[in-house]
Amino acid sequence: MFDRAVSFTEVFLFVWSYWRQQPAKFALILAGVVVSILLEVQIPDRSAELVTAVLHIGEGPSALAEAWSAAFWLLGILALVSLVQQAYFRVWMYFAAEAMQVIVMDGFRALQRFSADWHANAFAGATVRKVTRGMWAYDNFADVVVVQLGPTLILLVALSIGMFLREPMMGLYFAVSVALFVGVSIWMSLSWVAPANRLSNDADTKMGGALADSITCNSVVKAFGAEHREDRLLHDVSSHWQRRACAAWTRSMDPVAVQSVLIIAMLGGLLAIALGRAADGATVLADMVYVITAYFIVNGYLRELGWEIRSLQRAVNELDDLVKISKTAPQVSNRLNAPDFQPGAGTIRFRNVGFTYSNQPKAIFDDFCLEIAAGEKVALVGESGSGKTTFVKLLQRLYDVETGCVLVDGQDIAAVTQESLRRGIALVPQEPILFHRSLRENIAYGRPEATFDEVVAASKKAHADDFIGRLGAGYDTLVGERGVKLSGGERQRVAIARAILADAPILILDEATSSLDSITEYLIQDAIANLLKGRTAIVVAHRLSTVRNVDRILVFDSGRIVEEGNHEELMARPRGQYRRLFDMQSLGFIDDLEARAEIA
Repeated sequence: MFDRAVSFTEVFLFVWSYWRQQPAKFALILAGVVVSILLEVQIPDRSAELVTAVLHIGEGPSALAEAWSAAFWLLGILALVSLVQQAYFRVWMYFAAEAMQVIVMDGFRALQRFSADWHANAFAGATVRKVTRGMWAYDNFADVVVVQLGPTLILLVALSIGMFLREPMMGLYFAVSVALFVGVSIWMSLSWVAPANRLSNDADTKMGGALADSITCNSVVKAFGAEHREDRLLHDVSSHWQRRACAAWTRSMDPVAVQSVLIIAMLGGLLAIALGRAADGATVLADMVYVITAYFIVNGYLRELGWEIRSLQRAVNELDDLVKISKTAPQVSNRLNAPDFQPGAGTIRFRNVGFTYSNQPKAIFDDFCLEIAAGEKVALVGESGSGKTTFVKLLQRLYDVETGCVLVDGQDIAAVTQESLRRGIALVPQEPILFHRSLRENIAYGRPEATFDEVVAASKKAHADDFIGRLGAGYDTLVGERGVKLSGGERQRVAIARAILADAPILILDEATSSLDSITEYLIQDAIANLLKGRTAIVVAHRLSTVRNVDRILVFDSGRIVEEGNHEELMARPRGQYRRLFDMQSLGFIDDLEARAEIA
């Protein structure tokens, strides 16, 4: 994971990459901003001209005409400013909405391609929070830079030039005052406000993760009557967020006081210069009108400038996580121009494979070799941590091997696209995970182009059609988050139907009948037997009674295969590892406990 601090430049380049995807709209928006500002900077001049013309109305008809002309010019400019702003704001809304959609899609696409290990170590709720918060932070960043901060800076520069042309001393003083204001605002935002914002964002992410964790595991909370305990845990997390948020908000108010002093000082200096010109005999009224009008325009912009700089810094902080996601390379990635996997008969070969989990000092596999023939039915047995699950994950290429290679139908799985490889392997996990979608969509997930009749046929083979028919909406029934509306056995049957419909040449069964009652298990065993025909099957067995009829049983221990053979061959070894495991499951732990007592 990209874990260093993200710079402002990196955030700006991230945002710029989305702006340049809509060049025509972006150019139109910039043109509107520049035109509206060039019109707005004329307002002080036109106001001064109007006052001067009004003072000379009594001098004749031409003076009255000049006053009317000045009034129309002022009103026309004000109308044009409003019209141009309305026009580019409307374009901006479509521009922003499209960019935000692409940002969410890019973040989602990147996260989907991160490894299973990455997702196992990340809170789903916190990850979702990072993406959605980053999307709205982009909106805030873009609004500040293009619609607020950018026009403000252009206006201030244009007014400085206008004042300089009218009175050099006034222009220089205004430019220095503005530069001081901007410099102090930026310094306070970066050095004083930003660190507190980062801590507040971290606390916000933790609170989102804690909420998602507790709500996702609500059934466990209810099972242990732990509602009050979870309330206390969330109270601690939310109290931490409250302290961080209050500190950040309090610091964000400090620059306001400093900026107010600077704005008042700027106005005082401009008035002093205008009054000083009066002592030299200059026309003071026009200058005073110009200064006061310019002040009212600039005052609003400068006060907004302080908020804009703080908003910009906050947006940069909140975009950090999304930028990090965009800069994090997938832990398992496709090679450049990798071809699709071409499914064959289903031959599997592990050749001198070495693999170590990043959080474990010892290798799981070291020079591991194994060959599974096409159509062979193989069971993997062994104690927890022996390497069974790792074997399956490496076959699916959820991790890349460190040494050696894994070949499927003669193709190195590291050289083909991951998506095509996994489409050639059907999986029935021990704990099936379903989408909060209809039963039809869940069953057809492995082959979305399947017809409804094919979905029903697969469901019947998995003995899922009976319980689906009893549901009010049938195959259109929504199953709830992760399938929570279904029982464990019903979820298992949906997963089996999904694997049947996928019709892949290689099948992985991770104790696929563990959640079924005895009657349903008996019915499904026949469906599984039909499913296995003509396919290479790997059965990860936790209950050894389910592997009697496979072609070969592989006994794993510490990443090595210590025994192999069929059930009868392995049971014929009285001191064998498989025999010991089988007897412990069949006879229970009574004999083992009695032996321990005798030894004691």
